[in-house]
Amino acid sequence: MRRSILAVTSELPWPLNTGGHLRTFHLLRTLARKNRVRLVVPWPGSDPGSEVGSDPEALRGHGIDVVRVAVGARTRVREGARALRAAVSGRPYVFYHRHDWPAVRLELERQARIERPDVLYLDHLDSFVYRSALPDTPAVGDLHNVYSTLAARAAIERRFWPMRTYLTREARLLLDRERDAAATSDALLVTSDEDRCFFESLGGPDVTLVPNGVDCAAYADLPVGRLSDAVNILYLGAMSWAPNAAAACFLARDVMPRIRAVRSDVRLQIVGRGAPREVQQLAQCDGVDVLGEVPSVRPHLLNAAVLAVPLEAGGGTRLKIVEAFAAGLPVVSTAIGCEGLRVIHDQHLLIASRAMFVDALLETLCNRSAAAARAERARTLVCRSYDWGAIGEAACAAVERVCCDRIDRASSRSPIPS
Repeated sequence: MRRSILAVTSELPWPLNTGGHLRTFHLLRTLARKNRVRLVVPWPGSDPGSEVGSDPEALRGHGIDVVRVAVGARTRVREGARALRAAVSGRPYVFYHRHDWPAVRLELERQARIERPDVLYLDHLDSFVYRSALPDTPAVGDLHNVYSTLAARAAIERRFWPMRTYLTREARLLLDRERDAAATSDALLVTSDEDRCFFESLGGPDVTLVPNGVDCAAYADLPVGRLSDAVNILYLGAMSWAPNAAAACFLARDVMPRIRAVRSDVRLQIVGRGAPREVQQLAQCDGVDVLGEVPSVRPHLLNAAVLAVPLEAGGGTRLKIVEAFAAGLPVVSTAIGCEGLRVIHDQHLLIASRAMFVDALLETLCNRSAAAARAERARTLVCRSYDWGAIGEAACAAVERVCCDRIDRASSRSPIPS
């Protein structure tokens, strides 16, 4: 039976240039193959058709009916006032209140009147600000991360004590909202075993593992391992996220001087949108290229010798790693960097602390046959367990269970005819 799914997220998941966009798009696309999906998204500015590169027609071509809601542009004054209101009301601003728009709430209520949804699909924790708009509709939440953990880890990395104090408080408030999400949803989708245990400990019902994935077919023609003349170290990530920027700085300033002292031909390529000034200035470092946002990451995956993931904060499962696995590219990561993936050190990748990161990268660059063997096993793993086609079916099954459970409960309350 085709169900009516009313979904809401904080921004249009297009183009597919971030991990969040990729997950949201692929899960909704899979849901739309079996159900009617309407997606309500806030739209900055007054003209919902004005933003270049964010084309809702691309989603409609995959069966997702996009409803854009003009919410006005963000300004420092406006966001400062919103952050202050969040603080006064005891709500977290990051990952939550900054995405609360009255116009979106009204649109959800209007869409529900047009066609009563079988399920309210809440994408990211911040979408739970709209749970109260349709309290009687069964809700399925897709929680891309444990955001309280992200904020707590980000706080540890901050040297500026007021920001560290602020993020520590935000982490505590986010934990309260995650507890609310567990209490007010009918099912939760999570990206890792660790996240599943976390939300089950909060009392979340029907917590389903739906890991981040990759379109394996899109990379099937790329070689496993890399040619002997490939020497680039690749780093991928949205640089607007502080832990990604910190990892880029670590690679450029601490790792590359030691790498180039041994291999002067090696270069670091930093790829990702939203680079702050600190990351842009890394282009002045010897052997470092800051490429910013690129039309396609595929050429950079092909021309690299290894993907470096020296993260010390984060959660969920790493799209950048499963993408590299599908592309046959060797990977070196910290334990936190590959957290949530069912991988084994020296079988699928090398896992190294930051203190040992240079040694792990040099081992990958200098022992190509071993690196290629790990990449081969990693590609097999990702095609078997992390392809979006199979992963999306778990989300469909969770939605169907919620609908059937609601029908069963309604039937049990109905009087038995005499």
